[in-house]
Parts: sequence; C-alpha cells; structure tokens
Amino acid sequence: MLSLKNYFVNLNIFESSTDSTATDEEKEHECRSNIISTRIFFIVFIIVLVELTIIMKTRSRDTLIIVENPSEDQFINLPSDAHCPCSRISLSYGEFISIQIRFHQICSSDFISDRWIKTINFGSNTTYFSASNFRKEGSAIFQSLESFCRLSKDYAIQSIDSFNKDLFISQEVLKESVFQSQINGTIHQFQLLSPSGFSIQLELIQKLTAGNRFLSALQTNYMQSYVPWGNNIVLIQVHNQVFPDGEHSSCSCRIRIDCNIESMILNEFEQPNIDYYPPYGKMLMKIPGMVHSCLPVNTILLSTLECFYNQTCLNDLVSLLPTTEAFTAMSQFEQTRYELNSTIQTIIDNLMIEEWVIDISYKKYYEQCAPISCTYFKNDKYDWKFVLTQLIGLLGCIIMVCSFIIQNIVKFIRRRPSQNTESISYLQQKTIHQPSEFQFKELEKIYSSNLYCSCSTVSMNYSTFIMIEPYFHQICSSDLISDAWINYIKGDNILNDYFPIFDYRNSGVFHFQLLSLLCQHSQQTVNISIKTFLQTQFLSSQVISQNRFETKVNSSINDWKSETIDQFLQTIKIFQAVSHGNQLMSQQFHYYIYSNDTKMNLEVKKYFNCSCILSSSCLISIGLYEGDLSWEFYMTLFIVPNFFLGCSQIEGLMKSTLECFYHLSCMIKLDRYFDFPLGSSFNFSNLNQNLNPPNEIIESIINRLMIDSWTSNISFSSYYNTCSPSSCTYQYISRNDLFFVITTILGICGGLSLGLKLLTLIILRFIENIINNNCFNGFITMIKNLFVCNTEQRLINRLHFILLLLILYLIFIFSAFKPKLVTIQIIKPSLSNYKDLLKDHSNSLQCSCSQISIPYETFLNIEPHFHDLCSSQFISDEWIHYIYGEGHLSRRFSFDDYRYSAPGQFLSLSSLCKLSQEKVNHTLSHLLTSYFINSQLLSENLLIEQIEIILNRLQSTTSNSFLNILNLIREMIGSNMIMSKWITNWEYIPQGAFSDYVYVHTAPISYGECNCGLSFKCTQSSGDMMSGCYPLESILQTKLYCFYDQNCIDSNGNFTSLNMSALKKSQFHLNSTIESILNNLMIEEYKTNLLYENYFNQCQPLSCSYSYIKTHDITQTIISLISLYGGLVIITRCLAIIFVKIYQHKKNRINPEVLQQNI
Repeated sequence: MLSLKNYFVNLNIFESSTDSTATDEEKEHECRSNIISTRIFFIVFIIVLVELTIIMKTRSRDTLIIVENPSEDQFINLPSDAHCPCSRISLSYGEFISIQIRFHQICSSDFISDRWIKTINFGSNTTYFSASNFRKEGSAIFQSLESFCRLSKDYAIQSIDSFNKDLFISQEVLKESVFQSQINGTIHQFQLLSPSGFSIQLELIQKLTAGNRFLSALQTNYMQSYVPWGNNIVLIQVHNQVFPDGEHSSCSCRIRIDCNIESMILNEFEQPNIDYYPPYGKMLMKIPGMVHSCLPVNTILLSTLECFYNQTCLNDLVSLLPTTEAFTAMSQFEQTRYELNSTIQTIIDNLMIEEWVIDISYKKYYEQCAPISCTYFKNDKYDWKFVLTQLIGLLGCIIMVCSFIIQNIVKFIRRRPSQNTESISYLQQKTIHQPSEFQFKELEKIYSSNLYCSCSTVSMNYSTFIMIEPYFHQICSSDLISDAWINYIKGDNILNDYFPIFDYRNSGVFHFQLLSLLCQHSQQTVNISIKTFLQTQFLSSQVISQNRFETKVNSSINDWKSETIDQFLQTIKIFQAVSHGNQLMSQQFHYYIYSNDTKMNLEVKKYFNCSCILSSSCLISIGLYEGDLSWEFYMTLFIVPNFFLGCSQIEGLMKSTLECFYHLSCMIKLDRYFDFPLGSSFNFSNLNQNLNPPNEIIESIINRLMIDSWTSNISFSSYYNTCSPSSCTYQYISRNDLFFVITTILGICGGLSLGLKLLTLIILRFIENIINNNCFNGFITMIKNLFVCNTEQRLINRLHFILLLLILYLIFIFSAFKPKLVTIQIIKPSLSNYKDLLKDHSNSLQCSCSQISIPYETFLNIEPHFHDLCSSQFISDEWIHYIYGEGHLSRRFSFDDYRYSAPGQFLSLSSLCKLSQEKVNHTLSHLLTSYFINSQLLSENLLIEQIEIILNRLQSTTSNSFLNILNLIREMIGSNMIMSKWITNWEYIPQGAFSDYVYVHTAPISYGECNCGLSFKCTQSSGDMMSGCYPLESILQTKLYCFYDQNCIDSNGNFTSLNMSALKKSQFHLNSTIESILNNLMIEEYKTNLLYENYFNQCQPLSCSYSYIKTHDITQTIISLISLYGGLVIITRCLAIIFVKIYQHKKNRINPEVLQQNI
C-alpha cells in the first residue's frame, strides 16, 4: 500500500518540457509544478465529471419498449399510448358477442296455436255474424297475431345473424373500457334500428291496403249486398263500413283506417240486411282491451291483451264459444318491458322482444385479435448505465486538446444533411396535452400518418354534429290533402256511388286520400328515420382529420338516405306486384254475377281498353261525366288534365299529374259540377308553379319519398369538442438530440485519437521491422513479450491490454443486440415497388392513400347471373296471353285446376323476376357508385378478402330485405282475408233468391285438408303445377320439374320447355321450388372481377413507410466502442496500475520472522 500511496503522491501526467541543459533545481521546480498541475487537473476533471453526471441524470429520453406476444394481463398493465397491432384486424361480432332474445310470452302461448285459432273459427258461418262480433273476426285477428310473432322472430333472428357477421375493424387492440364503450354503442344502434324498419314497412302496407280499398272476405271494412240489375245480372254493391264515433258522428273505413269500437260477443246470427251499427242490445260480453276495426290486422294492432292475462275473463270468453277446450291465461308476473294494457302495436314496435340477453367477452376479443407484440415509448431519466457509458466515452476527450474537438464539433454542426429519401433514422415521440382544434389541424398537416389523439368520448350520437332537414313537396303541406279538402270532395257517399268509377266525383277523393296517406307516411318515415339515424352512434376512438371525417359522415348520410328511399319504394313495388298477380278485389270496381249460373262466377265491369288481368298499366282519364243509370252511354263534361284511374288506386295515382291543381280556375271549374258547390265560398289554395313543374307525374314525386331537397350541416368543431382529446401523441423520424450527439462525438474523438495513436505506433513499428528484414521474427518476439512479464511496467501494459480487450468484447456482445425501431420511408412508390416491399415487410408496411374514398366502379366489376327461368318465354306477355286465351277461366276450369289461376301465377312469377333483377341491379349499382373508404392502401389479398366479405354481406342483406317485405305483404293480405277476383280463397255463397240489398255471405275454400280461412298458404297439386288460395302462393310452391318437361308445360308445343342441360351448371335441381330460388333473389351466381392496379392508381399512395426492429446494429456498436475506447484506455490503465501495485506490494512484503533470523 505504501508503494501505491507513493505512486499517487508523485503522479505526474504532464511530460517535462525542459531540455538537458536545465539545472537540477529547474528540473525539480518543473517536476513540482507538473505534480501540482496534475492534482489541479484531477480536481477540475472530477468537477467536470460530476457536472456532466448531474446534467445527464436530469435529462430524459424516450425508450422503445417491446413486449412480445403479450398476455391479456400484460396488456392491461401497459400504458395508454401502447400500440399493439392485431394479427387479425377484422373480426366478426359473433366471435366475441353473444346475443340472445326472449320474446313476449304471447308468442309461446296458447293464443297463437292452431288449437285456439280453430276454436274461434266458424268456417262457412263466419260472415253470418255482424262485423263487431268477435266470433266473426276472432280467428283472423289471432292468425294475424301468430303471423306477427313468426315474422318478428324471423326478422330478429336474421338481424342478429347479420349483425354477428358484420365486421369489427380493429387495427390495434383496444383497452377494455374503450372496447366496451364502442361495442355497447354499436349494440344500442343495432337494437334501435332493427325494430324500426319492420314497423315502418308494416304501417306503409296498412296504408296501401286501405288506400287501394281492398275488400276483406269478412266484410269488416266494406259490406257487400246483392242488387238485381236485370237480364239475370246481379250487381254486388259495396258499402262503406261505418263505426259510431261519439254521440253524433261516425267514422268510415272508406276515409280512415283506424276507426274502431269495443269488441263484443253478440247473441245474433245471420243478419239479413245491411246494418251500420252493432246491435248493443244483444251484447253478451264486452272483451276488455279488445277492439274491432276496419280490418283484422288493424284490430289486433289497436287491441291489448288484458283479458288474456286474466283467467276469469278468459274463461268467460271461452264459455261463449262452441268448445270444450280449456286454455290457460298468460302470467301477469312475467312482464318486464310492457304494461298489461300495452297495445299489440307497441309490442310489435319492439319486434315483440321482451328481453335482450347480451354477453360481450373482452377475453374472446383479445384472443381473436392476438397481438404479436406491443410497443410503447417509456419516458425516463437517463439510467446509470447510459450515464457511465457516456462518461467513459468522454474521459479521453477531456484530456485532448480542446481546439481539435471544437474544430470538429463546428464541422459536424455545419455539415449538410443527407438528401437520401431512404434514410435510416430513429423514431421519436412527443405528446401535447389538451390540444385545441387549431393545434390538431396544424399537427395533422405535418404528422397525418403518425398522429394519435385518443378521444375521451369514444361514441357519440350523430346529432352531436349533424343537422338534417328535408324539404317535402308542396303537396304534403297543401290544402289538397287536408281533412277539409277530403271531406269537401268526398261529397255524399250514397250519391257518389251512382257516378261511374272514372268520374271525379266518385274516385277523386281516393286519389287525394291516398296522397295524404303517402305524405303522412313519408313524413313519418323520414322523421323516424332521421331521429333513428341521429341517435346512431358514431364511433371514434381517435380523432380523425376533417376531410376524412366529412367524407365518412357524408357517405353515411347518403347511404342512409338511399336505404330509406329504397325501402319505401321497394315496399310499394312489391305490394303492387302481389296485388296484381293475386287480382285482389277492390271497392274501386263494380262486380256482378249471373243469377242463373249454378256456380257463382265473378265478373268485373270493364272500363278500360285493355285487361287489368293481363296488364296493370291500363288507364282511363278521370273527368266529369253525365249518363243514364246504367252508364252504358254517357257524355263527357270535362276531363281533368292527366288525372287517371288505373287497375288499382296506386297505379292510377302514380301515372297522374297535379296539373289542374296548380290552376285555381281548373279547381273552381270542377267545383261547379259538385252536387253542393262552394261557389264564392271556395277558399282552397292551388299549388305554386314556381316551386314544382305542374306536369311532373306523381310517381316521380313518390320515387324521392315526396322530398324535393335535403340540407345537412356537418360540424367538425362539434365533433372535436365532443371527442375532446386529452392529449395528442405524434411520432416523427429524427436523429438524436444535440446533447447526445455532442457527447457521442466527443467520445468518438477521444477514442479515435488514442486509437489512431496506438495504430500509428503499431504501423510504424511494423514498417521498421520490414525495413530491418525482421518482420516475422519481430512479430514472434512481440507475441512472446506479450505474455512474458519481466518488469513491472511490462506487467502493467499486459494487464492493461487484457482488461481493455475483455471489457470491449463484453460491451460489444451486450450492445450489438439491443433492439431499435428503424423506420424507412419511400416517396411515391410504384406498384412494383409496393409489391416488393410487401413481400419483405408485410407486417409493418403502411402506405397512406392520397384518395381515401375510391369509387368501387373504378376497380370492381360485378355481373349477376340469374336463373334461366327469368329470361325464358314463360314470363313474357305472349305466354301469359296464350294461357289466358279467351278469358272466362272460371267457366272453363274448376278452382283447383292450376289453369284456372295460371295467368295470375305467371304474372306473379314475371313480377318476382323483374323485381329481383331490379333489386339486385340497383343494389350493385348503388354499391359501385358508392365509395370504398380506407386511408391506407390494402394489399391485394386483403382487398379481395374485404370485397368478398362486403359482397357476402350485401347478398344476405339484399335478399333478406326483399323477402322480409314480400313475406310481410303476403301475411297482411292473407290475415286480412282480402278476396281474390280469381275466387280462389273465398267464394260467394249462392242465394235462393236475390233481393235488393240482401247481405252477401262468403265462405273459405278448402284445398285438400287445408282451409283458406285458417291459412292463406293452402295449396294442392294440379298435375305437376300447384293451385291454392292465391296465385302467388301457388307459384311459390311449384317445383321446377314442369318447366323442363314439354308435355307438362305446353303439350301443344307452341312454347318450348327449358333446356335440361342447363341444370348441370345450376345450383338448383328439378325438385327445387320457385320459393327456394326466390330466396336467392333468382340468382345462380355472381361473377366478380377486381382490378388491383386500378385500385392502386386510385389510391395514389404519396409515401410508404415500414419499420423493423434492428437487433444487430454493428455500425452503431462500433461507433459506441470507439467513443468508449478513449475512456476505457484510461480506466483500464489505472486499474492495471492499481492491480499490479497491489500485487507487487504483496509479493515484496518483508516477512518479520525471516528478518529476525537474519539479524
């Protein structure tokens, strides 16, 4: 220890500058000065090191932390700014959400069972009860209720299945709170939207049924009586059903669809004459909660189920029925959502769902997302490892001449940056707290692809930032649909019936009544739809740019408007097709029979130049006429311009214009011919020609949902304020900070100076040996001298060398494999560049599209191929005229012969083909003109996958949408027992004698064991075709076999059967029914062609960037070693001296015992 102490006391790091002529005193003085300088140097050196240590420990840095294959528990504990890319970015909701529903108990009760419906069905005696008698319509209204249960279940299950197949896009794993918020918002939106579509369609069908004045076989909306007309002709006179409405007023089913009175059981049978009011004196029971309305469907919707929760009430009701069956009332204690007195309409408005049971599994979501790794930046003070490393690197520099270092620092600072676009740099991160909208927009301009601003409110209603205002056609706010106008033009009901149906005084009111219903429904539909849409949740976990936000919201608004209008029009078109094919009876026409016929064959009085059986487009002008009582001969007084009567009320209205009603003079002229003209009191206003063209047909108005224009206001500021990001984090590519650069350069300079000094000495010694021709021997001697330590100085040198190599080696091993995230950016890559990059960096490659919304039509082509039946001659007018022949089918065939209703069946088939093609083509056209929105360029495989998912979803929703409307229309027509002109579901019961205004009775027709009074879907085989209650039901149950058999379809050979060879390529077979083909919208297959190059060109990526974790950074490691070398040389030199001095001290220590012996 003494020698070590002496070493440090006499330590002198400065070389002597005196020459050999200096005196000993001068040398001693210089030596002492050097020793003092050395001590001062060490004091200053230590102070500098301490100051540097303090500076480095007070600075912070972002350190990239990588967690490989994180578990859910690990992910939960990660900071909020961690990025964990999902290995699957698109998950179907069904993978982590379970939705179960429990329906209202009525849908599992006795009261929709066949047992109950048959109990309250009176068969051929049904129409012998008065209209207000429960026994007349009881079976029909509970059939309606059973239909609602079945349709609601199907609709709800389809909706859930469709929801389960919808994709939840999640590029990164969401925190559980954010995930739950987003999913709950989506589910709430789903629960909101699902029932509304069903209710809106149902209401429109009700209004179309009422507006077209269809006749129920039960005669609950219109009563029918016989009126002998001479020449064995018996006219079937149709009378309005009138309900008492207050003490001195009444409600007519001709004008309103919601007329109702309390439902009763009356002690009466076979009412002989027309009676508008119920015989209250014969009332046996008033059924609590039940009402009687114009049609069975209206009745059940307006009724409650109060009596059917009460066993006593139910027993009293059953006791008045001819049955020994026992029925159990529903439980009053199972109600959870509805009141006992809730109407069926209220229950149906919620799809008859009692309870939603929803299970959202975050665990399943996380497992399916399956992040491969998570990365985040940890902002910490520099650790001691880094500080010591930097200090070691600086040791050599402190000893060097400052001028050299400063000169190099200035050169480094003033050097020009590299212009290479493919630069390898380091990813830095910065966070801005509580950013304003202005700050966000500025950051978004610069760091659009790497800016993350998490919303504090993830889900928000569209109403937060959108205002939508529709402007309806002026007709919907005009006098022409007001109650005052309708009451004025309806005139006297009895007198009006004596005018022909094409007289304005008879049929004019129905056009305006239907217009009023359509206006009401369109306004109601739009208001509900807007309310529903604005309550829809807009999900945004991150703030998105204003351009992308407005594009996304506008796309949602356009899709919503298109879907709302399409549903409205689709319902009308399908309703028209079903009505025409089934030839539903309407109060619009006059019907008659021949009293001398053994079979009551219904005939329709002809008013058109064409047959409404063969074409629905027949028209006759509505005007003012004068003629005899039979109206066989009449004189035209005035024709209302372009105002038509058609084969149905809706057909005539849609082809009409409102020209006359834009001119007050025309309206006043019509008034003059009324039985009670207003004259000078006429104060109704005409329409304004400046707002709409007078010659616009009403169909074009209906086709836009009676709306002239829309206005929408989208507020990005409101969205941003609601989102309210607490912070914005952006990542940017940069080099290390100035302090780190300076300290590193200083270290490198120190290391290089010492390293170059050593290297120069080695090279000079090596050259000297070569010159002396002793290279090899000198090298051998050097190796030997390396491990032979004859002197203390040589021992220090050898130990110094070994320690230095060992430490450098250990530093190399540990630092060369430290992971670093390296980002590379390529400006405006070509398609070939992109594909090459995708091969090597598919996991991290990101290319931002310059166009975030791309029209599908620019890169996608879809061609649907329909079943051959829809392009065959069997849906042509020629075929339908051929099978209709000379008409009078009821006289040529029996009702159970398919030829009896064949024209109606093939008209229905033709309509279904056309509507299916129209629906599919319109849907595809809408898809192709809509936009594929994605801010990032997708790979070809991922794009194909996304398009396939979109198409599968589109096919499913398109077919479900079409079939749900069709099935609802079928059920409503069947449940209301609407009569067919074909007389295939209900028939007139023959009378012994036909007297004036004798009440008409009808009876349901049976097909085999199936009765049309219990099911409108009854069918039976007729050869290889079918016959049934309605032509539509018959054709739907018909199998394909007959269309491929020449003898079956047309034994005369005038029309050729379908080619059997086509079945080889078809997905359908001979036993497939028409309904099974319709379930696919008559489509055999879709042919899709995707042009990825076009998609790439439309996207036009401005840049692509990819990142990778570099663990073998040899260059950086060598730089680090160079920077450390200078300091390590000094440290290891000091350590070597200390170790050698300690070793020499122990070795040369004097043994006291040996010394004593020597003395």
